[in-house]
Amino acid sequence: MGYDRISLLPDSLLTQILLHLPTKDSVKTSLLSTRWRNLWLDVPGLDLHSNDFRYSSSAIKTFTDKFLELNRESRLLKFKIKYDECNVYLFGISEWFVTAINRGAQVLDVDTLRCPFYKDFMPLDVYKSKTLVSLKLVNVGLLKPEFVVCLPCLKIMHLEDIQYSDDDGSLIIQKLVSGCPVLEDLTLCRSFDDKLPVALRVMSQTLKRFCVKSGPGIESDAPGLKCIDFRDDDRVVGKNLSFFLMVDIDTKFNLHEFLNGVSSVRRSMIISQRTIKELYRCLNMEPISKFHNLSRLEVSFSSDLLLQVLPNFLEISPNLKYLTLCLVFSTKIERENLELTNVPRCLLSTLECVEIKEMIAGEETGMARVRIAKTTAMKLAKQKKKIWMEVVRYFLEDSVVLKNLILCLTDSDITKKLVTFTKRFRRCQTIFR
Repeated sequence: MGYDRISLLPDSLLTQILLHLPTKDSVKTSLLSTRWRNLWLDVPGLDLHSNDFRYSSSAIKTFTDKFLELNRESRLLKFKIKYDECNVYLFGISEWFVTAINRGAQVLDVDTLRCPFYKDFMPLDVYKSKTLVSLKLVNVGLLKPEFVVCLPCLKIMHLEDIQYSDDDGSLIIQKLVSGCPVLEDLTLCRSFDDKLPVALRVMSQTLKRFCVKSGPGIESDAPGLKCIDFRDDDRVVGKNLSFFLMVDIDTKFNLHEFLNGVSSVRRSMIISQRTIKELYRCLNMEPISKFHNLSRLEVSFSSDLLLQVLPNFLEISPNLKYLTLCLVFSTKIERENLELTNVPRCLLSTLECVEIKEMIAGEETGMARVRIAKTTAMKLAKQKKKIWMEVVRYFLEDSVVLKNLILCLTDSDITKKLVTFTKRFRRCQTIFR
């Protein structure tokens, strides 16, 4: 039973396993036995963090230089580094990236932990790697290439808080994306001083997933896009939106036009609490196209909107099968006697599984929470219990084909009252987590 079978594996396999660990953990394996003493030196990659070299500002540079020198002839599959320029000044760091690219790196991940006053610019070699599959750049600079970008294997690209050397950074983005013929996954995290136009246009024939986090706006033209994820954007314009398989939205931009464009989403959608508030406003102003093909939905409701909005929101998803509700209970006392009476089509014909989760939205400081607890705790507890009971009653008594009701709650007293409800579909199982 105590036989060491792992050490019997060939070096080539062990080093591939160690490649998936941070370099500091890979080095620790040298203490296991003489078999492992120098094995970490043959790992075809580095995963470094400047916090692991906190006792000397130059230690990370000395370590990396020696590692690259010892493995001069071998291929370097991965180069990943996070460093804080406030504590570590890495003179000549771009030479490491050139070395990694020239030695066939498939993964290049560079992240400065804080936004520095002066950002390190990536070498131009990053635009002409024939082996890179994944490129992640955070808080660094990109130079304008005066040649055709060629990244024939790049499938994943993440650009966050990038400084562009050209006054019109959009040209750099366009060249970079157009030079990736197999790009499938793109994440753009814009800053408001990134020298990009108000609406940055992204065009790709192969892009399948597009994630946007912060910034003035994005215009996408990607006919193969299947999954879209928006965070904090004020304006998003898209073409060919009707073929999405998955949409994840957490934003307050004008939803009406966008949601009508993605109304044919064919699989799942995730909607945040603040987006629901904007959507509620849109529903009151003018109707939104129904999501006839939507089968999975995860949505976060605040307690002040849940009972008012839930039936109307389900009405626009007539063929929904799986629903996840995240209930965000606020510290505000809401009006009484709200009941769920309208029964949408999905409850009568398609809804098979509902999962209800509980989230608490309180004040930031402990003192504020204590003050609230003393003055309104009993009223809030009563209100929360009433909302829970009404939502659970609604799905149990009005869902014709519901098979599973999954409840993730913290109040054990609520579970005792659930047995009093009559199930519309007798074989429905109530599962507590």
